[in-house]
Amino acid sequence: MSDLFPFLLGVIFVGVNGLTQLVFAQTQGFKLKPASIGLLIAAAFTFPFALVTPITGQSAMIALAGKTTERDQRVAALLLSSFLMMLLGLTGAISTALDFVGTAIIAGMMAGVGLMLTQVGVDFIADKQKGNVGVGTVSLISAFAIFITATHFGSAHTLVYTVAGSVLLSTAYYLMFQKDRVQAEAIIPEGETENGKFWTKEYWQTEDWKVVKPKFTFKAILSAMALICLGVGITVSFGAINAGVAGVEQNFDQLTLVSGIAGFASELFGGMPLETIISGTAAAPWPVLGSFSVMVLLAILLILGVVTKISKYIPTQSIAGFLVIIGIFSTFLLQLRNPAFADNVPVAGVTMAVTKLTNNPFLGVIAGLATRQFGHIIGLG
Repeated sequence: MSDLFPFLLGVIFVGVNGLTQLVFAQTQGFKLKPASIGLLIAAAFTFPFALVTPITGQSAMIALAGKTTERDQRVAALLLSSFLMMLLGLTGAISTALDFVGTAIIAGMMAGVGLMLTQVGVDFIADKQKGNVGVGTVSLISAFAIFITATHFGSAHTLVYTVAGSVLLSTAYYLMFQKDRVQAEAIIPEGETENGKFWTKEYWQTEDWKVVKPKFTFKAILSAMALICLGVGITVSFGAINAGVAGVEQNFDQLTLVSGIAGFASELFGGMPLETIISGTAAAPWPVLGSFSVMVLLAILLILGVVTKISKYIPTQSIAGFLVIIGIFSTFLLQLRNPAFADNVPVAGVTMAVTKLTNNPFLGVIAGLATRQFGHIIGLG
């Protein structure tokens, strides 16, 4: 019974973090309700595969996918990347792919993604719509203050406190002090409705649940390659962190397979991509049950339309602070401290720079591989 409170605390905190990621996905034009299908599928695999890592909205993946603004091409890119993730998981090729690319290139790619994510947060703050700069500034300042304070006291839930606190404070500022605020911030993607009567036939006949016809273009394929590179990096990095915290062994082929299936189910309807996250439930009692509970909880909230309603009262710029924190501290600096980065700075550095400059992790990986090969040719590696 003494384990119940920390278990519930972990599920609630990770759930709050999940809600903010869902709101972020909505600002990028993704439908939300279809993600519930992917979440429930992932939850169904949790106990058979003993997964301690939840699969839900992940800010870096959402930000990268959102850069493809044409919905049909974005769906094509996401479906292709998820299909490739499934193939990697089914064939057990994930370890082979990682060995070929190398840890230095993976670290450089993830560092570049951290810079990309930071830029997304800064862009939100710099938005010139009325009242938005103030909200973004409050979000950023409060996020840094909470993060530094929680880190100082050695909190096991630093990121969760940062996300919840910065969004809460900046939203309070928006509601209390922006008297002439506009509701343009509540971006509702085309086809997304608030109907929460899931027991009715009409609920399942809305645009929310219509399959989006993908359009496979060169741009979509290039985007898919970027998404698969990022997806593999996130799956391995975050899956390893959660497994280490939970004190268990992680089968990355299984985790990759489940991530691919869950994402495909959501993306088919124009829903958000689903990816592994760093989860506080891994440090709580019963980590497998915690992972399962987070995904089921978020799925229920999505089906009921609660997230769509909540997003009307959360200004877009309220998420700016935690995007910057996650981008800098949990991704960029974390990878710079990675021994693999330090052991091969030229390769990792080029990968990082090209990833950020092109906003495409796939091109970053190609540049890293080319740099490594050049080093071999001239006898430096």
